[in-house]
Amino acid sequence: MSEEKMTATGRRGGSRRGFLAKLGAAGLVASGAVFARSTPAMAGNYQCCNLVYVPPNISYSTCSSATYKYIWYCSVNAYLHCSCCEKKTSSGSITGSAAHCQYN
Repeated sequence: MSEEKMTATGRRGGSRRGFLAKLGAAGLVASGAVFARSTPAMAGNYQCCNLVYVPPNISYSTCSSATYKYIWYCSVNAYLHCSCCEKKTSSGSITGSAAHCQYN
């Protein structure tokens, strides 16, 4: 009995993988056009924190106690660790950046 090989081809003979690759490439181009704009909200590097305001324009305690904030952590190397913070308005606009780094 002969074995039939299944292939992932569409109606016109092209492969699904090729179609999905083209679709993915088109999606990357479209997202680049939408999100790759130069605005004041572009992040800058401070230690390992990518902050909106570099150097930071508020203290870490002020930022971390704000009602609307985004806090994350990163490591510069095995010994230097940072707590990063962006203070926001209720509508989501970033009004301040802060970082607290320490050696462990």
